[in-house]
Amino acid sequence: MLKWYEKSGKNDDVIISSRLRLARNFNNYMFADKLSYDDATTMVNSVARCFANDFSDNYECIFMNNCDDVKKNALKEKRIISSYLAGGKNGAVLLSRDESVSVSVNAEDHIRIQVLSNGMNLQNCFKKANEIDDYIDSNFDYAFDEKYGYKTTYPTNTGTGMKAGYTLHLPALTDAKRITDIGTELGRFGYKIKNVYGDGQNVYGHLYQIASQKTLGQEEQEIIRDLDDIVIQIVNQEREQREYFYKKDKIQMEDEIFKSYGVLKYARKLSLKDAMLLISEFMVGLSLGVLSTADAKKLNVNELIMNIQPAVLNSRTGKSMSVAETDIARAQYIRTYIPEII
Repeated sequence: MLKWYEKSGKNDDVIISSRLRLARNFNNYMFADKLSYDDATTMVNSVARCFANDFSDNYECIFMNNCDDVKKNALKEKRIISSYLAGGKNGAVLLSRDESVSVSVNAEDHIRIQVLSNGMNLQNCFKKANEIDDYIDSNFDYAFDEKYGYKTTYPTNTGTGMKAGYTLHLPALTDAKRITDIGTELGRFGYKIKNVYGDGQNVYGHLYQIASQKTLGQEEQEIIRDLDDIVIQIVNQEREQREYFYKKDKIQMEDEIFKSYGVLKYARKLSLKDAMLLISEFMVGLSLGVLSTADAKKLNVNELIMNIQPAVLNSRTGKSMSVAETDIARAQYIRTYIPEII
């Protein structure tokens, strides 16, 4: 079965992935941060049994108690679990075979349903999340208030309990120093932009997450439609800015793109920061048509980015590696993964 990140998606020259999350809690248990160890264990086991009975072929249950640090970190790097769940002693995640759907149990909330997809696909994510949500609701008693909606650990999630977002590749808008202005505009409409990798002014790979913040006073479909409209505007701005830079200095841009491809294809050692920057340049080259891959092979960006993260590389090799060894393994993986160009 193909993983979600091995498939292509709409507008994936700019929109890397879609992500939708639903936060839920049960009436008959205290919130996760107040839950006793025994009650948490009972709750986790009951949800796990439920899925095992009905979805044994479709979902794998991963108990945090049975997970070593390397595997936990790899799951975090793949955005399957949160740091909160990884740090807990008796939580679990139910993971679909294609890794698109994950149900975290006893994390920040009793239940956190997450659906991931390539490209611009929030509507499909919402449909999948709703199916799982309805299934859990039919087997357990959700904490719900007719006036305020779903009761959640954090008041900011009360209402729909839904957070929706996109990961965007915005190298041209970054170089044009327009990200701050975009963030200001997004804030006015209840949305937020943040770096996916890096911190402060260091943005590895020019990747940003744009996500909804409001959960109270709006319907889920309204939130998704508004976010889609805003993101399409940003996608168009990014495309226009790429074309502008390319027309302004074609040779300079082509030189940077081909150099980046050469390093990716032949380097023997790459840090994560350097690799992300080079991949970003390579992606721009493909989107502008500067580079063409042999047999029109498509670059699955999500798969590439996930598989070069430190813990994922350590997990793949089955051993704990030093930073230098990890950098060597990263370069080796990229050399075999990056397609030939024509």
